[in-house]
Amino acid sequence: MLKKITLFFLWVSASTYGQCYNGFQIGDYHVASIKSDGTLWGWGLSDIGQLSNTLFSNPTPFQLSPATDWSKVSAGDNNTFIIKSNGTLWAMGKGSYGLLGNGSTTQSNPTLQQIGTAANWQKISASTDMTIGLKTDGTIWGWGQNDQYEMGNNTCCANQLTPIQIGTANHWVDIETSRGASVFALKNDGTIWGWGLNLGGLLADNTVMARSVPTQLNTDTDWASIHVGAAHILALKTNGTLWSWGGGEYGQTGDGLSPSLYRSYPRQVGTDTWSKVFAGWKVSFGIKPDGTLWAWGRNDVGQLGIGNTTNQFTPVQLGTDTDWVDVVSGGAGNDQFTIATKSDGTVWAWGDNQVGQYGNGTVGNPVYVPTLMTGLCATLNATEFEQDNVFTMYPNPAKDVVSLAYNLTDANATVEVFDVTGRLIQNVALNSVTGSSELNVSAYPAGVYLVLIKQGAAVVSSSKLVVE
Repeated sequence: MLKKITLFFLWVSASTYGQCYNGFQIGDYHVASIKSDGTLWGWGLSDIGQLSNTLFSNPTPFQLSPATDWSKVSAGDNNTFIIKSNGTLWAMGKGSYGLLGNGSTTQSNPTLQQIGTAANWQKISASTDMTIGLKTDGTIWGWGQNDQYEMGNNTCCANQLTPIQIGTANHWVDIETSRGASVFALKNDGTIWGWGLNLGGLLADNTVMARSVPTQLNTDTDWASIHVGAAHILALKTNGTLWSWGGGEYGQTGDGLSPSLYRSYPRQVGTDTWSKVFAGWKVSFGIKPDGTLWAWGRNDVGQLGIGNTTNQFTPVQLGTDTDWVDVVSGGAGNDQFTIATKSDGTVWAWGDNQVGQYGNGTVGNPVYVPTLMTGLCATLNATEFEQDNVFTMYPNPAKDVVSLAYNLTDANATVEVFDVTGRLIQNVALNSVTGSSELNVSAYPAGVYLVLIKQGAAVVSSSKLVVE
């Protein structure tokens, strides 16, 4: 028998609404993300159409398309690729060298357009002048500049204006590109492969020779993930250990060795295990299994978030919080910035903000430590919460059924429940101004959830719900 329980809604900060975004993708000066309702949003600079038809910097999120079926987004330096829920690929922004794959080399493409007719795209990784795509059938495709064998088909040097398959293998599981002309991919057998430019031995084969076709980097078969920055690589093994190679002039490899040394083969970074890492423009970030956040590398504008501008050659912890879940960094040179999220869905930013990359309405005023970004998903007015009896629910924590009671100003309100990743997991219609309803949470995994009560697009109440 289902047990009825009692809980009431408490007003939570607008910052909690950061969890309405399903992660963030960052280019040089722009940010793109998809909300839990399938809508596409962006902010920052759009000088060549990387954020649709706005040609100026916008420090607050704005919707890039009326469609509600967007699934995944990837940001290149100055362009944006988006995959719909039906597997089709769309793009906008910089198109020189055939970078967008639309058959053209037009520099500015401010109109969102479909790329080809394929409906099985899984992931896109865009470099400065070329793009690599992974399909759901395990094949890899490439387009754009090909002066360093980026297309991996043993040809050079004509640009490729539309996607072509790279090799014939169909068991690829991940792809990454450097800021230059290097491409990396992970197979389902735990091996890492690379091709294209091999500046300083980035392909980890102890040579500087370019590779014209996919070539296995080393003999290890226990790689779990690969993450590529401007000219350095972080890779996790299945046992959680972290390895790095490539350029380490600012400490971005994290191994504490001489900054002038270019690592041409993987070296282990410390002895700890990691759950997630990110490689950016000469910076690196990592999250450990205990939820702590660490940073190392270039830090001239506070992009590491450690409260100073000193480069770090080994991982340094950011504060003492233990609830970090994701981190991404963008920009180039001395214009770098970082965005991270916590398990409660809040969004934090630091580093450069000259064109409004934070997304909180501010421009300039960089910060050197993680700073809570409010207003990314909703702007709440305190007057909306003046009525104590607008909405109640009980109990909290809950195990099976949550009882709802409401006293609203309009009918046709909705109750929306989100998990900590920002995914909408339940929607309940409230068809009267005053009344009661129920949420069956017996199938929810134990954890923390965000519950919103909306009238149209306006949020009238919100609360955290704990399910045991």
